[in-house]
Amino acid sequence: MQATTPAQGSSARADRSRPVSLDLVIPVWNEEDVLALLFTRLAEAFSPERCAASGIRSVRYVLVDDGSQDRTAEIVRAEIDRGAPAILLRLSRNFGHQAAVSAGLDQATADVVAVIDADLQDPPELVHEMTAAWRAGHDVVYGVRRRRKENVLKVAGYWAFYRLIALLSDLKVPLDGGDFGLMDQRVVSALRALPETLRFPRVLRAWVGFRQTGVEYDRPERQAGRTKYTLRRLYRLATDGVASSSVRPLQLAQVFSFSYFVLMFVLGAVILRRLLFSDAPGLPPSLLVTYLLIASGSFVQALCLYILGAYVGRTYLEVKRRPAYLVMETVAPVRDAHDR
Repeated sequence: MQATTPAQGSSARADRSRPVSLDLVIPVWNEEDVLALLFTRLAEAFSPERCAASGIRSVRYVLVDDGSQDRTAEIVRAEIDRGAPAILLRLSRNFGHQAAVSAGLDQATADVVAVIDADLQDPPELVHEMTAAWRAGHDVVYGVRRRRKENVLKVAGYWAFYRLIALLSDLKVPLDGGDFGLMDQRVVSALRALPETLRFPRVLRAWVGFRQTGVEYDRPERQAGRTKYTLRRLYRLATDGVASSSVRPLQLAQVFSFSYFVLMFVLGAVILRRLLFSDAPGLPPSLLVTYLLIASGSFVQALCLYILGAYVGRTYLEVKRRPAYLVMETVAPVRDAHDR
């Protein structure tokens, strides 16, 4: 990655005063209940007046249908026919939210690219504030969730997830910052150039670096429909996030294994010494300690195998070199929004 000289940096910031194009990447999966409200909010948030005020010359919605089984694709197609500045990528099956985000980023060609959720928990109006931060010289502007209006269990789970990532990752992954954010096109190009098949965009976004800042907001409730993140999906998100951001869990497994070996060696020496040199009858305390260490050893082994399995499984899938997603159909207006 080539370093930017002060003169180049000043030039880049000066260029950001011009009108720019914007792509909104929006993954959707069985979202028929919220789509009408979504398109209404998008039309209001990116009206000609508000776009002119933010220096946005054109907007395009890049919706990625991640294998929906309801009327999601039909509704989006109808909105495109009615003139919505959107394209629809229909994936051949459900590949997962992170793959859908990656598919949208691969199609994003605008000067700046934002990623938002379809359920309107990511307020599209905040993209204007992110655009202003981009004009101030930041290449990545991510949303930071100040408060969540969700059930307590899920809020606690997300809180623990982000802090676990921060603890175990070698990267500086923003706390309470999801996929919602805005990126300069050169950041998007850098993400596209990364070779991973199993992609975790928010971690990769942190890895590529550039100048990053956060914008705080209160995350509202889902506007319609039901959440798609079950406990199983949240668990998979957490393990994918940790495994893709660091090898520190493997290092911890090594520490656990070595520590257990040292404890067993010391205990063996103590027991042997007592057997050879002690006149005290019996070994009840030593036997009890031995039992506890054997039990804890089983736990350590299970934990290490679990950590190792998480990495081996993902390595197995990665070496297959299968694509992260497959596009079954692309629906676009006759004339692209950025060409107007």
